[in-house]
Amino acid sequence: MRASTLPLRCVLLVVVLTASTVLCAQPYGYSINSRGDFSDDTRVFALWRINLADGDAEYVGWTGRGDFIDIEGLAFSPDERLFGADDSTNTLVRIGTSTGNAIAVDGTVGNTGIPIGTNMDFGMTFTCEGELLLSSAATSELFRADVDTGELEMIGDMGVQIVDLATVGDVIYGIGLGTDRNGNTVAPDLYRVDAVNGSAERVGTLGDQARPYNQAGLAADAEGRLWAITDRNRVFGDSDTEARPSDILRIDPDTGRAERIAETIVGIESLAITPPGACGSGDGGRSEEGPDADAMPVPILSGGGRWVMVLLLAGLAVWRLRPLQS
Repeated sequence: MRASTLPLRCVLLVVVLTASTVLCAQPYGYSINSRGDFSDDTRVFALWRINLADGDAEYVGWTGRGDFIDIEGLAFSPDERLFGADDSTNTLVRIGTSTGNAIAVDGTVGNTGIPIGTNMDFGMTFTCEGELLLSSAATSELFRADVDTGELEMIGDMGVQIVDLATVGDVIYGIGLGTDRNGNTVAPDLYRVDAVNGSAERVGTLGDQARPYNQAGLAADAEGRLWAITDRNRVFGDSDTEARPSDILRIDPDTGRAERIAETIVGIESLAITPPGACGSGDGGRSEEGPDADAMPVPILSGGGRWVMVLLLAGLAVWRLRPLQS
């Protein structure tokens, strides 16, 4: 056997395993398309699992059974239950991640205490302490929710129209409303939210890659990275009536700048990826210790990643089948 044969095979195996680890690191998120193609009512107001690397969307199930046809806020609790806020009935709901079925918390429609018919445009997040926070883009208010009854308690007026929230360690982030119904630019920015007094501090603008959008979903992955999906369907004030796909963005939590990653289905206004992660890091999740060990893993290969894996495995197989030479 040639002395170099076995070591080279080992090196190739290490390369394959390393590449598979890196390629599997792309997260996926859960979203609901509360606007979109109404020609098939089971494909809108539905829960989707979206690969954030390439925008590929897998239909999970319809949330529109019964009364819940405008779920906008989504968030995973620390014990991995998916909660949502239905804007059509102002109801806190639980959502099945395998069926998409939405059920009112405590079995009561309108359990938040906000009168049905009041426009709220909810966003939500759980904190590391397990507290459920809801934002309202319509009223600019921040609320605390009772996860057992759904009842809301107002914390304060943030002074800005925030459409969704995300938790990274000790820090609560918010993403602002892009445009209003008249097409006016409102607050396409990233904010830090104070959950004690309900105030919001602007971090920075999302920038040019966050093209004009209406509302958005915001969430953090297990490594504390911020992601958003922005609703660009018939951007308000735009004469173009063609339905536009939603944009997937990565956001720098220090500057607010967004990087456009991919497009996905029309009408996304919500996003949930994992339970709160990087808890206890004290620095907004950017700890040198790495991701929180208890965070939900989100392994998914992108389309390109799958091809690279196939080629690497094929190369390993060819190398393995070569006859050994003494």
